Amino acid sequence: MGRTASTRGVTFQEDGLPPPYITRRVNSARRSSIYSRTSETGNYEEGVDEGVGSKARKLSVKVADADLQVGETPLHEHFGLFSRKGKQEIGEGGAAVVRLMKSKADGDNERVVAVKEFRPRDCAEEDEYDYERKIKSEYAIAKACVHPNIVKSLWLCTDHGKWFHVMEYCQLGDLNDLIAKDFFSLTDRLCMFKQLIRGVDYLHSRGIAHRDLKSENLLVTKDGCLKIADFGTGEVFSGPHPGMRNCRRQSIADPDAPIQTCQPGWVGSHPYMAPEIYQRTGPYDPRAADLWSVGIVLVTLLFNVTLWQGAGPEHNNYNIYVGTWDKWRQVFPDAEICEGRPLPEFSNTKHFKAFKDPATKRILFGMLHPDPSMRWTAQQVLDSKAVTDYECCQQDGYSDNIKTRQKKALHDHRPPDQRVKKGVFGLHPASPC
Repeated sequence: MGRTASTRGVTFQEDGLPPPYITRRVNSARRSSIYSRTSETGNYEEGVDEGVGSKARKLSVKVADADLQVGETPLHEHFGLFSRKGKQEIGEGGAAVVRLMKSKADGDNERVVAVKEFRPRDCAEEDEYDYERKIKSEYAIAKACVHPNIVKSLWLCTDHGKWFHVMEYCQLGDLNDLIAKDFFSLTDRLCMFKQLIRGVDYLHSRGIAHRDLKSENLLVTKDGCLKIADFGTGEVFSGPHPGMRNCRRQSIADPDAPIQTCQPGWVGSHPYMAPEIYQRTGPYDPRAADLWSVGIVLVTLLFNVTLWQGAGPEHNNYNIYVGTWDKWRQVFPDAEICEGRPLPEFSNTKHFKAFKDPATKRILFGMLHPDPSMRWTAQQVLDSKAVTDYECCQQDGYSDNIKTRQKKALHDHRPPDQRVKKGVFGLHPASPC
């Protein structure tokens, strides 16, 4: 494909795909802790924000030493700031800031998108080639994933040497913010979890692991659709990297193909890291690491806390947790979490004891198994009777037909102040978010 110069002096390469008509928001990564609580033992239980600043971004995808086939386009030829005040950031992290922008296309000027502006490279840490490959790798992985529970990536743009990732806008923000508002019913929480595990199962079936799943990286649309975002630490563990295939939709991975493990090193956010990552014990299967993170997300959904600052021996709550597993394995040496078998004693601590659903607790302990080889898979969780029975308001894949969609549960996951209000002359929508 040829490269063309824009009137703003920006080079770009078209990918031949028109930008879809969608909207999005990305979360802020700089917040103070909320829901700080004390456990029965007097040990600190972290709020759902704890560890946001502890994120380690490390590209581990194995890409051949060749140019990634990723199209680029000039940003300001297609999008403008949402308003005169558009420089206000709706999301910020160590690697990028996010702003809202609007399309400049005729007849499409109401489309709002989220634009992730990558920070300039640190010349002391990486050269320009590696910096651009990381950005293109993140975009290529996200672009190739087409599923209702994955944030839709639209374009990769450049402008005066800066890089921008244009994505759909999720109006309700991130799951962390929604948990903080403390209005979710149990049905809401389980619906969100079911959508999350659907998205993770899709990724794993396509040979992709996320490696930074946490409530801040899960966005929600105004219709209550949860979407996995931020593939900056994404790992292709099976099959070719999407960037080598011009970002085409990812095919289902061969289940018999060998799995490429990840090398030791911190990646993700400490409270959500699997013990094999946090303790850097050796190469690890990124799928099992993702399931541990999903388990921690479920903890935050159910109890509004994370249980420890990190899955390592220096954290007392984690030591207590692992100790109950050691005792349990003396009784059940096969270490399998299954129906009809009691769970480790940690299931009797105050939060878990108050939660009366044994099937969901079993799923949770299956995902938080300290032994990654025994940890439940996304497919195993999704196929469990409990998750099958969870009511969900969203379609399971874009192949759902209209008859199937009509059978979905009707939920309203918006905060109360954004829901439909009753007016004098009938129902009137609340102010737009």
